[in-house]
Amino acid sequence: MKIYPAFRKSIYHLKQDIIHKINPEKCKFVLLEKSKKINIEQYKKLSSNAPEIADSFTFVTIGKKDDEKYRKKITTFYSGKRIVERLFESSDGKRILREYKHTGNNTSDSCRYTRVIQKTPSDEKGLFSTDFIKEMRTYKSEMTGRIKLEIQQNIIKGNKIEASITEYPFGRSKNKFPGLKKVLGVTLEFDNGIPHITGTVETPNVKFPLNDKFLPFRFIIDEQTKIKSLTRFFIHKKDLDKLGIKIDISDTVAKNSAGYFSESEGKIAYNINELKNLADLSGHEVEHAYQHRQIGRIGKGRTEYERKSLKYYGKIDGIKEGMEAHKYAVASENYPRLKDDEDLSKNMAYQNNYLEIKAREAGEKLQKEYDELGKEINKQFFFGLQ
Repeated sequence: MKIYPAFRKSIYHLKQDIIHKINPEKCKFVLLEKSKKINIEQYKKLSSNAPEIADSFTFVTIGKKDDEKYRKKITTFYSGKRIVERLFESSDGKRILREYKHTGNNTSDSCRYTRVIQKTPSDEKGLFSTDFIKEMRTYKSEMTGRIKLEIQQNIIKGNKIEASITEYPFGRSKNKFPGLKKVLGVTLEFDNGIPHITGTVETPNVKFPLNDKFLPFRFIIDEQTKIKSLTRFFIHKKDLDKLGIKIDISDTVAKNSAGYFSESEGKIAYNINELKNLADLSGHEVEHAYQHRQIGRIGKGRTEYERKSLKYYGKIDGIKEGMEAHKYAVASENYPRLKDDEDLSKNMAYQNNYLEIKAREAGEKLQKEYDELGKEINKQFFFGLQ
């Protein structure tokens, strides 16, 4: 028997009314209010929390009929036709913020990347902390019109991340993504900032890459978390743990620099706008930290970091190691002063300084190893893990 939509809707609401009277907790939410697109200036009159790039917004209210205790308002912010943020506000005071970042979606690019970052308030002041990140990557073949979808996600639970990558086979819009999908998931737990895999799940059509020591880092979507954990990993490998090296990521690093190591502060700093080739970048700066440890160990240190190096690691005994440390000391004495706006690729005093030569070698070697070991997992997924 065919049931017409209007009648079906009446039956649904009647059923919800009955459930609500018996047990309000089990009653489903229904749409109570819906707006059309509104100019963002109207929202700014009520709140200063609108995303900077938003030009319009809409809102819907869902809830349980005749019970204001069960209400949820969803405000969606747009830049043109694209969603840039969603704010979920419940009548019980709970708030969730989802940020949407889009790249690679234009007329000349058949790949589309969308990153969704979900945040919830972390304290009484209303500051938000990230608890979920999802990156959706799609590719549409111009020849066949078929679509490939790959989703990577991180569910953040304190000191743990539930991470996974899922790939759906090529499919047409009428029969989206049919066939067998590929899944590889891991549980990451952090020890001193370094991720370790403590649990796995995979479908039979995926081979777990046992020999990839960088696999835990590849599952981390957030670049800031990834470079911090890679830096801690390289610090540990270079036996620098005793020196308490701080890691800072900000937009105050010079625009012509992706990062630096400061022996006077005992700190590695990264430019938040230049987080790419992360194994190379972090390996380079950790190598500088190692160089200044060695300078301290031959008694040439002038900073607290270098003096601590001598105290905790003692004098260098080996002749070859000592000669290399002396080269570091001479290069440190002759290190050029750099301007924030100069093109460092043309500064030969900087390029040919021995500290920089050896740090570049170390960073490039680690990036090459990182990329080489990643081939095993990345040949199994269309986009892969970076």
